[in-house]
Amino acid sequence: MKDVENFLKRFHSSENVDEVFTCGCCYWFAAVLFGRFIRDGATIMYDEVANHFGTRIKGRVYDITGDVTDKYKWVPWESITDSSLRARIVRDCIMF
Repeated sequence: MKDVENFLKRFHSSENVDEVFTCGCCYWFAAVLFGRFIRDGATIMYDEVANHFGTRIKGRVYDITGDVTDKYKWVPWESITDSSLRARIVRDCIMF
């Protein structure tokens, strides 16, 4: 989607932006995308095996690197109901 790709380009003014948002801060970039594209029905997504967050926008999932729909096994973040798993993810990945 052209709007998302244009939005992502604005973040690449720093050399290590991909590293920052794929190695520890992926939730926060997913939250940025969610906030920007909420009108398009954005949903924060999570892959438990890779421990990675992305944002689904109009049927495709994005992170700082672009369209990663087929790269991970995505589930909606809000669908994770195991309270101990969710607490661990929040502690280690979101509120680090």
